[in-house]
Amino acid sequence: MRTSLFFIGLLLIFGSLFHQPGYAQAKTVRTEIAADDTVQIDKVFIIGFKKTKEQIIRRELSLNDGATMTRQELDVALAGDKMRLLNTQLFLSVDASVIELSKTRVDVIYRLSERWYFFPVPIFNLADRNFTEWWVNQNADFSRVEWGLKLRHFNFRGRREILNMTAQFGYTKLFRLAYAFPYIDKKQKLGISFYGDYATNKNIAFKTTNHRQQFMDADEWIRDRWRAGISLGYRPNFYSTHAFALHYSGVTVKDTVLLESPHYFLNGENDQQYLALAYNFRWDFRDVIAYPLSGALFNLQVMQKGLGIFDDISVFSINAKYSRYFDLGKKFYFGTSFTGNVSTPAKQPYYNYQSIGTKLDFMRGFERNIIEGQHYFLNKNTLKRQLFSVEADISNVVKWKEFNKIPLAAYLTFNFDQGYAHNYPGNSENTILSDRYIFGGGIGLDIITFYDFVMRWEYSANIEGDRALYFNLFAPF
Repeated sequence: MRTSLFFIGLLLIFGSLFHQPGYAQAKTVRTEIAADDTVQIDKVFIIGFKKTKEQIIRRELSLNDGATMTRQELDVALAGDKMRLLNTQLFLSVDASVIELSKTRVDVIYRLSERWYFFPVPIFNLADRNFTEWWVNQNADFSRVEWGLKLRHFNFRGRREILNMTAQFGYTKLFRLAYAFPYIDKKQKLGISFYGDYATNKNIAFKTTNHRQQFMDADEWIRDRWRAGISLGYRPNFYSTHAFALHYSGVTVKDTVLLESPHYFLNGENDQQYLALAYNFRWDFRDVIAYPLSGALFNLQVMQKGLGIFDDISVFSINAKYSRYFDLGKKFYFGTSFTGNVSTPAKQPYYNYQSIGTKLDFMRGFERNIIEGQHYFLNKNTLKRQLFSVEADISNVVKWKEFNKIPLAAYLTFNFDQGYAHNYPGNSENTILSDRYIFGGGIGLDIITFYDFVMRWEYSANIEGDRALYFNLFAPF
């Protein structure tokens, strides 16, 4: 988890400079042509880009030279184009204007402001699942901090390629190389990516008791892991993506881990190897992917771990998620998300357990808990009211245009999550929250600022009567 001190400091320093309009807005200039009048687009112009290749930008546009439509259809198309361009995360802002040449002919101009794409990012992460796990369950132990350097280029060669090189130390020693080519064909529908990493730990979670992870500490490494994978993506239209991936995983633990957790891997083995085949389908129609306020998202992942080459594991799983976001008007918004996960067989290694409480599959009010389950269902709900949405112009202090405007938005949130997890057979130390209906929620404050950075403070309670203030990064769904 990345520290937010840098961003909080910027907001305090430049708070007095904020002005309207708000976060991630794109404006359209209306002409005097009536909504039902038919117009023809003479030219589509794109200005303001230097690094990004023009064909990468035009891949996201539905409008082209010579297109004919009503003015109302043109407005709808412009709104969709702006949403897609912003969601490439290549641009800080996107504006569109229509220039009236006559009563039947117009030009369209897109004005772009590019982001800063290359980030040598110092790593200062918390190794735990979330801030509360580290602060409360682990007593803010700084030995559980990960540090190092990550080199990221989000628009390598101007083709939206992503280069990622990581050298990390501390709790987890990790070395990683990843590269993604979003398009490798002329029609810009096929893409390919690959990654490889090596990680080693001196401290790991070796079992779970009463829905809290238990950790083992040592003076030397107790878990060694190698991973690699390649993925082929297919994007047939603006909003849908199919991905087919092949992964390799090899993990070894010291015998001391097996003494405390004989089922860490199956059959008392101290290593596990497998090849995995995965299919992922994603349909993404959200307005802003970092913090959506309207639109929808559907994601389906089907995975088989173990292809018969190694006998260490054979686990089949399906995970499906649907999220819907509504603009209710008068600065009120509502979002709901449904997640379902099933897996087989019933007997699985502890290392491969799935659960509510990891990544984004967590429930408000249960941030301190891991609710393991072979199958689980999760529903999240948030009603929010925008408090303000402003932007600071600090161009008199910072001359780089990629950093001289800082958007800031705040939302008051009311949250309610519910779910159910069907426990793994034999997982007798974790039964309080399993195999029963559970729920939690409360009130919160979300802060969103530049480069899609999100901070959330939530005071939540759960069905067990636990109450606490939680801090998280990233949108809840």
